[in-house]
This record gives sequence, structure tokens and C-alpha cells, in this order.
Amino acid sequence: MPAKTIKSNQNKCATCGGILKFFPKDRALKCESCGGIEKIDIKKEFDKHYFDEDVKKSKEYNEFKKTNKVFKCSSCGSNVILNSLEISKLCPYCSSPCVIDPKEDIGLKPDGIIPFKFGRKEASELYKKGIRKKWFLPNKFKKKPPIDEMKGVYVPSFSFDANASTTYYGKLGDTKTDSQGRTHTTYRTISGKFNSQHHDVLVESSSKINQKTFNSINPYNMKEVVSFNSNFILGYSLEHYNQNLAECKIIADEIMKNKIKTLILSNYNYDVVAEFSQNTIFSEEKFAYFILPIYQVNYKYKDKNYTTFMNGQTGKVGSGYPKSAVKITFFILFIFLIFFGFVALFYLT
Repeated sequence: MPAKTIKSNQNKCATCGGILKFFPKDRALKCESCGGIEKIDIKKEFDKHYFDEDVKKSKEYNEFKKTNKVFKCSSCGSNVILNSLEISKLCPYCSSPCVIDPKEDIGLKPDGIIPFKFGRKEASELYKKGIRKKWFLPNKFKKKPPIDEMKGVYVPSFSFDANASTTYYGKLGDTKTDSQGRTHTTYRTISGKFNSQHHDVLVESSSKINQKTFNSINPYNMKEVVSFNSNFILGYSLEHYNQNLAECKIIADEIMKNKIKTLILSNYNYDVVAEFSQNTIFSEEKFAYFILPIYQVNYKYKDKNYTTFMNGQTGKVGSGYPKSAVKITFFILFIFLIFFGFVALFYLT
């Protein structure tokens, strides 16, 4: 099915009428035909909303909804936003023509965006440099990392802030080894209250990347978030969020609770955590909807398809690459040899 075309106010070059696209190096729109540059009005003003605030009643939301549509990819199921500055769209993931779903709610208006920091040519070099630093790569792959396709995609993410008040109880163990080589563990209880503040806890909401993979390309420099402007998307794609705000908040709460547990335990010296429980109450809960840049690298290695993601701001390469079983096996054996060497040394002395 051919892609449906929408009449729009597509930005055109004032000099030659050519198509303008966002160029990260210039942080501006650039004409593909004559090279003319049009500056983007970059602002750093955006709001963070209280969680119980109905942002869908805002003027900004209504304006965003009027000028944007959601494309549903019938091939891979991705939801892709077509903004008013675009006339057509291919799915950024599978390159199939996308079809507008008129019943689809466009959703919240993005509050902020981190624009791509570098273009595809530089991204290719950063990817090769970053992937070579990974452990256990097959030698052939490391020598010449394949890139069959590289796409720049803006992915949706919710950022959460909160104050947290936590009461906790736990049992920690201290292990000692006597002169006979026997180990003994003694336990002690801990309890108390712990207050903490959390800012910009990011939860991805893309259909093609999960939180674990997203964490592998973090962190982003949140100081570089600017007000959302559709001009930053020209030449790239923006995916509609796949999980709603309430679902993402549940994930954010768990991330914050795990962080709190780590912070609490860091105040104690111990060898074993035998028991730990906490009760956390959040207050002053706020959120913002941010759009973040990611490069998706698709390639085939030894007849198997791989997708590796890279941070479009920092160039950090994430997971999803092939690993050498031989190198992993030798590494495990090496660790065992070191361990048994220490044990033998202990008993011999």
C-alpha cells in the first residue's frame, strides 16, 4: 500500500525552494539543493508537570494535536509521528510505507528535545570506534564492523522527578575466616529513615528498544534539553510513545526505589545482605515528556541479523552486538584459574 500524502506547510528553502533538513553540525536547517542555511529559534523553556495535572487540556496539547498525525506501520507495528512539516513517511524501522490511523490519539505534546549532536557520517565513525571497545567481539567483526543500515530516530521518553521519604529495615552479615580456613558469618539488624531527591529519571517508551537496552546507551546530558521544535525532526523520524505515562511511572518508581536501596546500603560495611525491606512514599512528583536522539544500526553477521543502538548525543554504543563464544570460554577459564590459584596459595601458606 503506498504511503498516504498529506498537504502540509513543508519548510522550503527561501533561495531555491529546495527541501530543508536539520543538520546537527550547524544546529540549523540546511537546503539539500543549494546549501542555504536557516537558523532554528532554540529556546530552553519547557515545563515539568505535576503527575496529577491534566496536560491534555492545555493549549499546547491542542495545537500539537491539530498539526500532527500518527502513522501505524502495518509491517512491524511501530507508531510513527508525522508532523506538519512532512509530506510522507516510511517506517524508520522497516522502511515500509506507513498509513495514518485517524482514530489514533496523537498523545501528549513533547515538552523538550535533545537534538542530534552529529550527522550520519560522523555517527558511522563513532559507532565503529565505540563498538571496537566492547568485550568478546569476534576478531573479524572487530577488524571491520559491518553497517548495512544506519537510521537516526528520535525516541519518546518520560522524565520523572520526585522527593522520597523511606523507612527501612534489614539484616546484614559480616563474614570472617579463621586460621583453620573456616568461615563464620555474624548478623546485625539495621533500620532507619532516609530522605532523597530524584531528578530526570528516564523511562523509554519506544516500541523497538527496551529499558535495559536504553540504559546501555545512557546517560544523556539533560542540561542540553531544549524546547520541542518540529524543525529538529526534519530529516529524521519521531516515534509515538508505546507505553503511556502511568505505565512509565511504575517503572520510574522501581528505578528510584532500587537507587534508594543502593544509597542506604552504601552507608554500611557488610559482606552479605540477608534481608532488606523498605517503604517509600513519593511527593512533589513531576514529569516531562522528552524526545531523545538514537542511531539504530542494522547489520548481518554470519547469517544472523543484529541491531545495535547508539546515543545520538554522546555517541555511546549500547548492547546487541555479536560475541565470540571462544573468547568468553577462555575468559571464564582464566577466572577459574585465578580463583583456584588463590585457594591453593592460601592452603599452601
